[in-house]
Amino acid sequence: MRLTTWTWIAGGSVAVLATTMLLGPAMRPSTATSHWDAPATTVNKQIDATDLYAFTSPERQDTVTIVANYIPFQAPHKPYQFDTDARYEVHVDNTGTGKAAITYRWTFANKGAPVPSFIRKREHKAGPLDALVEQSYTLTRLRDGKSETLVRDGYAAPTDMGAPGYASVRGKAVRDLPGGGKVFTGTAADPFYSDNHAVNMLRFGLPFFPVKTGVPLNVSSLALQLPKSELALGGDPARNPVIGVWTTASRKASGLLGSGSADYKQVSRLGNPNFNEVIIPLKQRDHFNTLRPDGDESGGLVVPSTLDPGQAKVVAKQAGVTAPPAPRKDLEQIYLTGLTARGDGPIKQDLNSHLLNQDAPRVAKAEELRLNMGTPVAAEPDKYGILKGDAQGYPNGRRLIDDVVTVNLRMLLGEPAGRGAPGLIAEDNPAFLLKPITGSFPYLALPITATG
Repeated sequence: MRLTTWTWIAGGSVAVLATTMLLGPAMRPSTATSHWDAPATTVNKQIDATDLYAFTSPERQDTVTIVANYIPFQAPHKPYQFDTDARYEVHVDNTGTGKAAITYRWTFANKGAPVPSFIRKREHKAGPLDALVEQSYTLTRLRDGKSETLVRDGYAAPTDMGAPGYASVRGKAVRDLPGGGKVFTGTAADPFYSDNHAVNMLRFGLPFFPVKTGVPLNVSSLALQLPKSELALGGDPARNPVIGVWTTASRKASGLLGSGSADYKQVSRLGNPNFNEVIIPLKQRDHFNTLRPDGDESGGLVVPSTLDPGQAKVVAKQAGVTAPPAPRKDLEQIYLTGLTARGDGPIKQDLNSHLLNQDAPRVAKAEELRLNMGTPVAAEPDKYGILKGDAQGYPNGRRLIDDVVTVNLRMLLGEPAGRGAPGLIAEDNPAFLLKPITGSFPYLALPITATG
């Protein structure tokens, strides 16, 4: 990429950051979906989940790939690490109850001495500091009341500190799992992209010049590629194809609000992109991060906020349209139950509701990223997903190419249940990734500055 191009892109991103900073300390910089989605995670990057993806693996279609990204806005050549006092987890609900049937848990240890604070505060261009930021991890699967260690002393690909041959580091961080799965843990280019006009409209109801760009920074990724038979209820993805996915971080510390075991408290939660920062009121966003999906239906926060989101009125006023009236049963379908023609929602499409599982018990209203594993991989995927008739796209799971901010903005204004405001964001001049995704697991690009 030429320097002039990079400068223009960076300038657009900086302008967005400056705009959002004007809104006060509770509305910290935002150029992406759930990067800094609540006040507490804004100042605690290590447990901040930026994006969650779940999709059928295009080259191994009997598997599902799940990617949970943490620690947003990582500058090149500056060291970042997972929190060694935290549990990072990916949860799978295959019953529709909001309870995790399977949990994959990462815990981390530093391989070298802790990174000194003076190193954390500045950038580096030399390679010898790689050893300072290397970490190992343990991956555990929790299922049916049992705990099974899948990986012990796994290698987490560290921050690219400028040494050549980083591609070989990526290769070391991809591991086979028992039963035919794979895992990747480490640093990657942030795959998120969108139109910054859509970002600012959705989150703040503010107009902005339509800069279409990726995030020119890195994230720390937890990626799994798992057989569909491992994830499906009863091990039968044909009979029970729908799963719900979310990721959490829990910190080992006393005095933190949250749910969890006596020594670990949940402090971060992410399912659907944009849900916390758009649907949940600002004062309740930290609280939402402590909740579990199985309490959403009765908790008095998630369901009422979804049925009558204040942000819909803010955005509609700016867009010059009328927001759909409450109760928003369409948003309840999209975020809390999944889409099916069998319920009372206005979107009559059998897509990704747990009601499509033949063996599911009563389905609860719970905020999860729902994926129908039986939906065929799209031959020509469309980044607008369901809004353009691509049933494999968001909100049926989420692929790395899905423009979820624009989709969520248009759904907030009423699509696909009604007309909405489809022309609000121009569909031409497609957003571009700073580094393209790859054709095989983990699909994520090498860190922004890394070379082979």
